[in-house]
Amino acid sequence: MVDRDRKLTRREFMATSGALGAGAVLASTVGRADAAEDKAMPTRVFGKTGVEIPILTMGTALPVTPPLMNAALKEGISYIDTAQSYVGGKSEKMIGNILEKSGRRKECFIVTKSTDHDVDSFVSNLEGSLESLKTDVIDLYFLHNLGNPDRLDAEMMQTAEKLKKSGKIRFFGFSSHHGNMVATLEKAAEVGFVDAVMFKYNFRDYNNDALNRAIDKMHEANIGLMAMKTQGGAVSFADGVDQFKAKGFNPYQAALKAVWADERIDGAVSAMKNIKQIKENAAAARNSAMGFDEQQMLREYAAETDHLYCRGCSEQCELALAAPLQISETLRYRMYYENYGDRRRGRELFAQLPAEAKRVDGVDFSAAEAACPHNLPIGQLMRDAVQKLA
Repeated sequence: MVDRDRKLTRREFMATSGALGAGAVLASTVGRADAAEDKAMPTRVFGKTGVEIPILTMGTALPVTPPLMNAALKEGISYIDTAQSYVGGKSEKMIGNILEKSGRRKECFIVTKSTDHDVDSFVSNLEGSLESLKTDVIDLYFLHNLGNPDRLDAEMMQTAEKLKKSGKIRFFGFSSHHGNMVATLEKAAEVGFVDAVMFKYNFRDYNNDALNRAIDKMHEANIGLMAMKTQGGAVSFADGVDQFKAKGFNPYQAALKAVWADERIDGAVSAMKNIKQIKENAAAARNSAMGFDEQQMLREYAAETDHLYCRGCSEQCELALAAPLQISETLRYRMYYENYGDRRRGRELFAQLPAEAKRVDGVDFSAAEAACPHNLPIGQLMRDAVQKLA
């Protein structure tokens, strides 16, 4: 196991957390944005890149304004994650214009992504990103939502090295929330040329053995690890929100803190819609230590709502369904609508699905529910999703 001076395996992390007992550090003031203003934003070394990044990073799947960007940078949130496809293709230009006018490009570590995974498009798309972001170099260039381990081949390795030598990118990697994510993460640990990976990870994954084995392997390979969709485990905090409030932080901060408690993870990306969210999440980051009772609170919540959380393994339930529905995608859009409070985005993405993928009336979901390894009430969730998103 590579030491990296500060890292723990999942098993070490869980054992240490359990040993802390109920007297561990509590975050009784985390919910107040002013509670930690005098503290610097914590940083971690981003794997083999050697770059120190803030543990809270800024996602830009939503529109970014100058006040929002300035507020993030003021809090020490200097890692900016975007993609060529975000905000209808406008996100990169928004960020580029803001940083050019403010003169703050050098303060930022900029990540962008290409949805095209063939080598020629991956390279040509980079030119558009450089122009839109008004920069000479992209700090980290990702294949967007990679689910094919075979794409991490010799051709892609040569392409990544060529782009680095050209000075157009500093580091290479990929993002993934794909149904084949675990196999792709395993491959990343083997090939040796992946610098960083952003992947779906939240507090429900503490006991996901397959995913944790992949995380351990990437950690050993010194790959920079960024968690995304950290709120994806938050099916609904409505019933249990009081217990989180009693600790002085909101449940969304709790979900972030649960990710930071795993020290294999270098940072968590968060799409923050307003300055209030930026301040709250920054306060949580500055008080990121998570006590045993807080972890237990989340474990109990996870157990109580586990039957409502879709993990995206659509290759099982969709194959059993005698209808052309896209279960994983639909429930992901429902997650944006409910867990992230981003109703507009959820509805816009759902609107892009083919008409036949939205027809749930009269569909018998029993075979899909029988095939689901997590016993989700898929029919109930799909009908609820269509009602809210249509």
